[in-house]
Amino acid sequence: MYIPPDAQFYLDTLREIVSIPTTSYHEQAIGRAIRAFLDRYAIPYEVDPYGNIIAHYQKGAPCRPLALMAHTDHPAFELEAAGSFAEYPQANWSGRLLGGVMPDYFKEPFEVRVFVSNDLSRPIPATVVGGVRLGSPRDFRLFLKIEEDSQELQPGNFGIWDLPDFELRDGFIHARVLDDLVGCVAAMLTLWKLVRDGAETNVYGVFTRAEEVGLVGAEMVFQQKLLPEDTFVVSLEASRTLPGALQGEGPVVRVGDRAFTFSEQAEFVLKQAGKNLQQRSEDGPVKVQRQLMSGGRCEASTAILMGYTATGLAFPLDNYHNMGKNNRLEAENIHQDDFLTGVELLQEAATLMPKLEELYAAQWASEATAQPLIDRLIETREA
Repeated sequence: MYIPPDAQFYLDTLREIVSIPTTSYHEQAIGRAIRAFLDRYAIPYEVDPYGNIIAHYQKGAPCRPLALMAHTDHPAFELEAAGSFAEYPQANWSGRLLGGVMPDYFKEPFEVRVFVSNDLSRPIPATVVGGVRLGSPRDFRLFLKIEEDSQELQPGNFGIWDLPDFELRDGFIHARVLDDLVGCVAAMLTLWKLVRDGAETNVYGVFTRAEEVGLVGAEMVFQQKLLPEDTFVVSLEASRTLPGALQGEGPVVRVGDRAFTFSEQAEFVLKQAGKNLQQRSEDGPVKVQRQLMSGGRCEASTAILMGYTATGLAFPLDNYHNMGKNNRLEAENIHQDDFLTGVELLQEAATLMPKLEELYAAQWASEATAQPLIDRLIETREA
């Protein structure tokens, strides 16, 4: 089994980031942690007017850029109003679901944590006692019972499901939030490795907001043209398992999503990186999968709509959006080996960008039709 030499640092960084509460429009603490990491390793970045973070590492001769894009939010909720409610008399607050969780998961009470004025040091325990669908499946009102004196709570404060921050058991990583903080961490660790090694390449790390409510942050990044037009965009996601995209069999080079098929030109870089890792491995096979992940739409689709060349890399995920068995909210989980290999794959892909044209030429030459076959075609044509 292949284990990267920096595996413990990768896991420690993941633990730190996924333990931070987040949801759409309330990603500020995650943003602070990402910026602190970038500052610690002297990785330049900017923050756009929408709060997206765009880091950029460049060294050596000019080459085509690679952008690793991941979002900083995850389904949860924010408070709407205090009061009494005919639908659920035991409730004293209403809230609004942020992100895609199916209504059946709100039929039974479950515990949550709410933050006063979004102060993460002051979680207030509460119980979601039910919910009502207002329109589309994502337009959903929650009803909460908050026992503690909640006079300090205000509409717009957010809350999260009361699930474990991070656990490592039997080779699996369990966490309240893996989609998509694991993608953020993979991008962060790729930039870290490039800085540490002084690699000559051109790589962006793009950390977006409000993906779960409509890919909002990603669209703003592309509308502002913050990335060069010739950038290869790689959308990093934790995506639900499917046949051919199994846990423990490696990260998945994502051929497409529910809306679009992606670019072979960009995908080539990831596939070549996988081949290189395998050739160098002295610890057994390096597993990498390739599959169309049709469970949802990701930021690569937005990149394509805005004229960019894009592909994706996914970590096969169980309990997608915390939707566990029997309509119970549970921690998400991914296989540890898929995460570790995915980080190494992205790091390798980043170093290939200066050699891209040379690699393309070699690939095309290897795929070219042999001349004797062409000659035979000419010989056998009808006069």
